[in-house]
Amino acid sequence: MENFTNNSIDIDTLPKYEEVSFQSISKAYLIKASILNLVFLCLAVIGWVVLFYFELNQLQLNLFLVGVVLYFGFKFWNIIQLQKNYGFALREKDILYRRGYLVNKTTVVPFNRIQHVSITRDVLDKMFKISSLKIYTAGGSGGDIIIPGLAPNLAQRLKEALAAKLTTNEV
Repeated sequence: MENFTNNSIDIDTLPKYEEVSFQSISKAYLIKASILNLVFLCLAVIGWVVLFYFELNQLQLNLFLVGVVLYFGFKFWNIIQLQKNYGFALREKDILYRRGYLVNKTTVVPFNRIQHVSITRDVLDKMFKISSLKIYTAGGSGGDIIIPGLAPNLAQRLKEALAAKLTTNEV
């Protein structure tokens, strides 16, 4: 019987994901997200007009309008800030995905945890010539990642590169 060993690892020798150069996503995703936000803003304004038609209290109408303006103003600012921080990087043994601005989140997915990869495109994605790459991982909640705003040819190349890594890592 072999002797079991479990040696310590020096944390300083581990690769640092913070030093990785991330590739940003397409600016077309910013336009898509803004259009979706604008659609919901229009629906909120239509709601305000309906309330105005029913002659609600002027104070209630004004408060509703101020709330709508503040909410959607924040949503547009949020979309712009998020766009600056979306990024991904493909390394030798894993893929990294970064997002967030107030709370930055970086997900590192080792290739041996990936189950499969798919590309999705909705109607607006087709209009703006972008797509999303979804990476499904094994056995964990929250491990799946979706990288939005990729050029379709880039998403396809990433999918093929990940598939090649998966087949070479199979036992």
